[in-house]
Amino acid sequence: MTKPEITGKRDLTFSRWVRKYLPDSKTGFLVSDLDFILCNYKTKKFMLLEIKTRLKKRAPWQRILFENLDKWVKKGIDKDWIYLGYHVITFEKIFFNDGKCYFDGKFKTEKEIISILSL
Repeated sequence: MTKPEITGKRDLTFSRWVRKYLPDSKTGFLVSDLDFILCNYKTKKFMLLEIKTRLKKRAPWQRILFENLDKWVKKGIDKDWIYLGYHVITFEKIFFNDGKCYFDGKFKTEKEIISILSL
């Protein structure tokens, strides 16, 4: 059974610490969190997933960072695993019930998203 969400909110203590103590981005140091790593150990498939709400676009530096990560994973993945890539889900507002949903820029229904993410 999938472990349920416990707090319902995200603690930003470590995020604040990173911003305070690690190098500034002007030094070339970049930090981004990745929203989800989806993996099915039985089918040996996995994907990286970023979620954006309110039609927010990724900052150029974040897009480049994740495109590079995608390329690096593709080059080094074990031969018996299937890497399904880095993808972005963008909600028009917050979720399926209050607006449209896009998967890599293409409109998708909730049912289609379930199928794609089920690996």
